[in-house]
Amino acid sequence: MKVIQELHHYENELRPAPPSPAHIWDDGQWILSEENAAELLRIEGERLCARIDRAADDARRTLVGDPLRAMEYQQAALQAQVFRDEGYPKKATPPAVAAWVAKGRTARQAADQILARAAEFDSNLLALRVLRLKAKAQIRAHLAKGKSDLAKAVADDVLAAIEALRLRA
Repeated sequence: MKVIQELHHYENELRPAPPSPAHIWDDGQWILSEENAAELLRIEGERLCARIDRAADDARRTLVGDPLRAMEYQQAALQAQVFRDEGYPKKATPPAVAAWVAKGRTARQAADQILARAAEFDSNLLALRVLRLKAKAQIRAHLAKGKSDLAKAVADDVLAAIEALRLRA
């Protein structure tokens, strides 16, 4: 391809540059290909949704940390919930709760702290899930209407919200 004063050499002829990648040359002029435009929107949607998924994955790793430790915390929360449901029996403190009992902290306080932390953890993961799935649905809806600028704005907003959630944790 040779460029000669805003003209491009294609297939042995000079043409102006295409207005967009969605345009095709037909009968001496560039025309918008609906098929190409739809494919470009589909690709843009996949790209935006993948960015959101990557940001959510990074935030989730920050929130959860080590997956084995997350399992340990989940087990401790289950034991603390049973302990609470049984009325905090003094002679039946579960091992995961007893491990958190320290000087100045009772078994009841330990169980309540474990459950509060588990509730915060669950709340953050749920908030992340809601942000991610709602944004992806909105992006797809905007792109289905051909509104890529609105889809990009949704992606930018949710990426900022995901980052704020990650930093808050």
